[in-house]
Amino acid sequence: MAVHSRAHGRSAGCVADVAVELARWPDLVVSHTRKAIRFRTAGREIIRMPGDHTAELRLTAPVIHRWARVLADSHRVTAGHNVGWITVEIDDRAGAEMFLSLVSVALKVNQD
Repeated sequence: MAVHSRAHGRSAGCVADVAVELARWPDLVVSHTRKAIRFRTAGREIIRMPGDHTAELRLTAPVIHRWARVLADSHRVTAGHNVGWITVEIDDRAGAEMFLSLVSVALKVNQD
């Protein structure tokens, strides 16, 4: 996936709003570390929110491969630090809504 960057308009507030919303989801368990807010499902970590304008999501390698073109075309998604993970820019409401939709997919594929 291509790396895209936006030098302005980033908002950690959007990420914080998403974290608050995700904390209400019954299939997710939240934990706080010095470096991030983390969410688990079925005993597996699937979300890392380091406190900036991004969030990492375990979408799984097969899903990332299948959706590679769509994810890259979104200009919000880059490859994650680990295989099976993506990093999503959440700098506005549209980014937040896209991330929440991807979390729904991640919940399904990580519970199978």
